[in-house]
Amino acid sequence: MKDILNFCKNYCFAVLICIASLSILNYFLGTVCFSVMLFGIPCPACGITRATKLLLTGHFVESFQMHPLLVLVIIGCLLYLILNILLKKYIDFIKYYGIICILIFICFYIYRMKMYYPNVEPMLYREDNLLSKLFSFIQYMKR
Repeated sequence: MKDILNFCKNYCFAVLICIASLSILNYFLGTVCFSVMLFGIPCPACGITRATKLLLTGHFVESFQMHPLLVLVIIGCLLYLILNILLKKYIDFIKYYGIICILIFICFYIYRMKMYYPNVEPMLYREDNLLSKLFSFIQYMKR
């Protein structure tokens, strides 16, 4: 129990800061994805936030359709909590699980980009990205 309290004491403030900053980004820019904000192109994790929101509101099928790999993230979080905090064992297993998940995310991203980009949510091109605004500004300044 003491380990769980120490974990909460060490990480709760950071988690609250992350949630607050992501909420602010989403409110002002309409997205929390830096890849979408900067380049207009979705990243391998695009749709995870919306899938989490759908899952938490009870829309399980829609959540799975938005990003099926959310299951891997949930399993990873549970494994981390159980193995690292409660048992303090198998830390290497958690690292290998993370590496395997990253590889799966990249393969799934390539598949989604090939099959769904730029027509299906969340694999849409966002035209109001910062890079296109910068290019538009440069073109405007050249005139």
